[in-house]
Formats: sequence, structure tokens, C-alpha cells
Amino acid sequence: MLKILRQKKRAQKIILSGMVGVMVFAFVLWGAGSSKQSSKESSYAGVVFGRRVSNPEFRKIRLSCLNDLKFRFGENYNVLLQFVDLNNQAWIKLILLEHAKKQKIAASNQEVVDEIASNPLFSKDGKFNQDAYGRIIRYFLGSQPREFEEQTRNNLIIRKLYVQATKDVALTDPEVLEAYKKDNETLSVHYIQANSKNFLSAIKISEDELNGYYQKNSNQFKRPPTVKIEYIGIDYSPDSNEAQRIGISEQMNNLHSKIKKTNELKSLAAENKITHNESGFFASDEPLEGIESEEFYKYAFSLGAGQVSPVIKTLKGVYILKVIQKKDPYIPELAEARPKAEEALKLIKAKEEARKKTEDYKNKIDGYLRNDPAINLKKAAELLGAELKTTPAFKRDQAIPDSDIDISVLNSAFELKPSEISPILEDAKSSFIIEPDKFTGIDQEKFKQDKTTYSDSLLERKKQNTFNSLQSELITKANLKQYISSSSPSAEIIDQ
Repeated sequence: MLKILRQKKRAQKIILSGMVGVMVFAFVLWGAGSSKQSSKESSYAGVVFGRRVSNPEFRKIRLSCLNDLKFRFGENYNVLLQFVDLNNQAWIKLILLEHAKKQKIAASNQEVVDEIASNPLFSKDGKFNQDAYGRIIRYFLGSQPREFEEQTRNNLIIRKLYVQATKDVALTDPEVLEAYKKDNETLSVHYIQANSKNFLSAIKISEDELNGYYQKNSNQFKRPPTVKIEYIGIDYSPDSNEAQRIGISEQMNNLHSKIKKTNELKSLAAENKITHNESGFFASDEPLEGIESEEFYKYAFSLGAGQVSPVIKTLKGVYILKVIQKKDPYIPELAEARPKAEEALKLIKAKEEARKKTEDYKNKIDGYLRNDPAINLKKAAELLGAELKTTPAFKRDQAIPDSDIDISVLNSAFELKPSEISPILEDAKSSFIIEPDKFTGIDQEKFKQDKTTYSDSLLERKKQNTFNSLQSELITKANLKQYISSSSPSAEIIDQ
């Protein structure tokens, strides 16, 4: 129970930056095994490294991931919750803890005491405050002290694993300089562009062309899983306060209790004068009008027909949904897919025309250069009667606002010599010919001033990349088998 902590009168001054670990788990468990839960498997959530993970153990780790989110983002955690897959986070945390155990990495009771005592959230007047600790654990985290202490122990273990995995990561001075240049050099470019959209109106396709294209590419038009749902909800008013939002949540919780008994949404909505909606079939990339919650769609596609979601809180309001029917993926006949197939084929042909136009420009420019090696792209554009555009200054891997030039094209410009006219460059929609305009290198004096801070930041990036690689390797080795949905939150589900 770590009673010593709850008797502790003084706390150390805060030294560490946070208590929830040094990283945010950035991986999605692509390809992780999953299957429908059978009665035999009902007592555990999944398997990692051949070890069964019980449902209670998984719920504890999942709760710790939720608390990590709360500590990192405070009261704003609810806004971000709909974008975080807590199940995914929990599995990764379990995998890391299992690996740390094999490495004999542990955290002592005293380390847990010191970690909690050093957190400024639990301090008052520079000292550990028992009342503040109790209130935050109980009311903000919804946990008990012992649970929170074990969560802290696990986070310390993962932090130690991070330190162990990255202790040999280092930087050389040339590496720092090269990275600083890549992060801070800027360039603007002149360019000639042939955009495929400018050729679309002139594109004509025959029935034979369309049929031939669809026969070869029908898999591209495969319809994903679709679902038909009904849902009820109450939207927040634009000027609603926290108390009003809590009241709406309580009202929906009461309705949810009734739905458990009847599995009926429409009649309850009518009785309570709440909006009831029924959708047609839609795919995950075809969101319903007015519904922008990722959690809402997770439930829509993870529940089975006849199942009802828990209460879903979104930025706009509070909802409950029920799945009416689901359809498996299928490849439609051309008649059904015709509009999308025609659009796709026209775009391909328009892109070909844009490429031909750019090739014509480039051939003529090469001819101009043979006659006059000093000619630049501006003069060539005048001779071609083509529009010359110029970008503002940009950095590597930096998009230009309100521009339709892909980052890959912009990055290619840094590989050109001064005044060198590029070969044809392409992105998804256009073909380009570019020429460097104004290059601005780094300020050497500023680099000297920034070097220490920048090196520290770069080293942390390099360490995080190293740890990310370890995570990726462990996820593969863990051979995860999960018997809960990998895409839906752990919550109560009502079966018909």
C-alpha cells in the first residue's frame, strides 16, 4: 500500500518533467491477430508473448493509459479522447512491460514514493499534501491510491526501459550541423506547372475504354464494409456551460438504462422529445452529416447487428447508437461503380496529357539551353508562352499554404544546383519543371548560440526514433492475439 507515502510530510522539489512516462505510444497494431471471443476465451482479453492477459489485467492497464492522458492534457483530455485508441495504447504498454520484466527492470517502493511526492499537482506550499493527493486520485482519476501507485510503478519501469534502450545513442558535431542545416535552410523556386485538372474538360472516353479499364482495375472500386444504424442524441447549445453538459450526459445515461431493458431507441426518443435518426448504408470514409466523432464511428463499425453502444460524448453533443444491419465488402458491377470509374479513368488520362505538355516544354527548354547555356527558366517560360510561378521561401518537409505543390517536389528542389533547371517532377495531380530561386543558408553565429539547445532536442529525437524501432520490433515479436475489438473502446455493449 506504500503507507509511507500517505504518511509522508514533505516532498522533494520537482525535478522530473512528468510522471506518466517519456513517450506517447505512436504505433498502431497493424496486423495484430484478433478473433471473435469464444466462451473458452471469455476470461481473458488476449495473448502477448504467449502469455494470457486476463480481462481485469487489461482493464487496469487501459485505465492507466486513460490516466496518462489525463495527466498529460488535464481537463482537455476529453477533447482528445475520441482521437485516441486506448485499447491500442494498452496493448503496447503491456508488451513493453512484458519485455521490461524479461530484462529484469523493476521499480522499488521508494522510487514510487519519490515519483509521486515530486509531482507538483500533489503539493501545497512546496510540500506534499495528502488532501490534494487524495482528491486528485479519487475525483479526477477515479482511482484508488493503490491502483495509482501501481500505475506509477509501471510508468517508471517503462521510463527505465527507455533509458536502457537509448543509453548508447549519441550525436557527432557533423551530424548536428547537417541536421541543423536541413531544419533551417530555406529556398524559393520558380516553376512551370501543368495541372491535370486543366485537361479534364477535354477528356473523352469510349465505352470500350471504360469496360477495359474496369476489368483490369475493379478491385480498386471494392466497396468496404458498410453499416446501417439508428441513433439518438442531444446536441449542446453553443453557449452551454459545464453544468448543462453534465445534465445532458446524465439524461442520456438515464435513457441508456432504459434501452438496456427494451433495446428500443425510436420510441424512447419520441417519449423524451429527443431527435432520432436512421442512416442508410455508409462506409467508414463516408461520415454522416453533423457527426464528427471518431468514437461514434468506432462503435458503428465494431458492434454487431442489434447491438447498442454506450453513451458517446462528442464535442457537439451526446449520442447513443444501435446497429441495424451490416454488409460485407464486395466488388460492384460497372453499372454501380460507373461514376467513380469514369472519374478515375478521366483523371488518369488528364494526368497523361499534363505529362505530355510538360515533356513538350522540357524538350523545347533543352533546345534553348543547347543554343544558350545561360538561359534561365524565366526566359524559357517567356519563349514558351507558359506561366511562370514563384514560391515563397520554404524549408525541407514544409508544405506551402494554399499551394498545390507536393512536399516531395519541393524537397527535390534542394538537390538542384544554383540556376539548374530540373527534369520533369510529378505529384499526384501535376507535372512540374522547377529552378532554384533564392537559397538562404544557416546563420553560423545563430547556430553557435543554438547548438546546445538544438543538440539536446536532436538527441531526444534520435533516442525516440531508437525506442520507436524497439517498440515496432517488440510488437512483431509479441504475436498479439486479442479477443476484444482493436478498434472500439472497452465499454458495455448491449446485445439483442
